[in-house]
Amino acid sequence: MKYLIPAFLLVSFLFIETGCKKIIDDVIDCAAESILLSIDAQIDTVNIKLVHFEFINDDTEGKFTLDKDINWNFGDGKTATSTNNKVDHTYSGTGDYDVVATYTLHRGSSECTGPKEKTVTIN
Repeated sequence: MKYLIPAFLLVSFLFIETGCKKIIDDVIDCAAESILLSIDAQIDTVNIKLVHFEFINDDTEGKFTLDKDINWNFGDGKTATSTNNKVDHTYSGTGDYDVVATYTLHRGSSECTGPKEKTVTIN
């Protein structure tokens, strides 16, 4: 019994230390990874109301995987889901539109979901 309590405390400490560290590392990395994500918007050269959007992941280290499905809100009441990080959208009128792409990143058993935003101007 004399050695049981110290052994239990040691095992508990090691379990908490390694388990919590992994969770904390995943969360911190996920937050840092979101900095490397962006939306590229190119206005079509023929139809100026058509915009070619691309969700870009500049993670060169490959720490995370990005879900193939990106949910897009084009700021005009229309939405779409892309499966290859690219989507085209035609606006019906001029103005500034706040585009939001919702993504999910995975690392091991951890994941995070977040939005990326970009304002596009249609003349």
